[in-house]
Amino acid sequence: MANYGFTGDWEIDLEILTDILATIEYKTPTSRMEKFNIPKKIGGSILYGWTWRGYMSPTKNREYDEEKKRYKTTIMTQRPELWGIFCEFRDWWFPDFKFTGVQLNKNYRILPHRDGANIGTSYLVSMGDYKGGGKVIVDRGYKMDMYDGRKAPICFNGSKFYHWTENWTEGDRYSIVFFNDEKEKDP
Repeated sequence: MANYGFTGDWEIDLEILTDILATIEYKTPTSRMEKFNIPKKIGGSILYGWTWRGYMSPTKNREYDEEKKRYKTTIMTQRPELWGIFCEFRDWWFPDFKFTGVQLNKNYRILPHRDGANIGTSYLVSMGDYKGGGKVIVDRGYKMDMYDGRKAPICFNGSKFYHWTENWTEGDRYSIVFFNDEKEKDP
């Protein structure tokens, strides 16, 4: 397995991850922009992993993965090395977590929602030179907590609890969410 330079020092590893995320073109699907009322050119969000959707348009097809029985997202096909990078980061910071995809966000404010397809817990990590921009998670509809994913990974069940991103000012805000959307298969 390749070594992408993660050190086990949280601040250094976030800098490394930020540099990697800055190389990505965030082509947010129009449906997601409309769902979260995000104006174009403000931010971007893209799924890295597998999807059940086999096409994006009549002229484009996605690569089918026989083992997963799903299609690779376009960015996964274009940037396969990112999987190893995300796995290595996970191995340093939440090594027992099995993930099947990563949601990548740049300057993208998510409004209140629950994750429809995710199963169990997810891990969110934020990075950047912004002010504000905390993650709000509502526990069972009555307790609201604010977290800063720049300080430590945030573990939460996004399919159970409403969550969103607060406004931020200045600078760029990156976040990544490691999640699982596959049920365990019987042996």
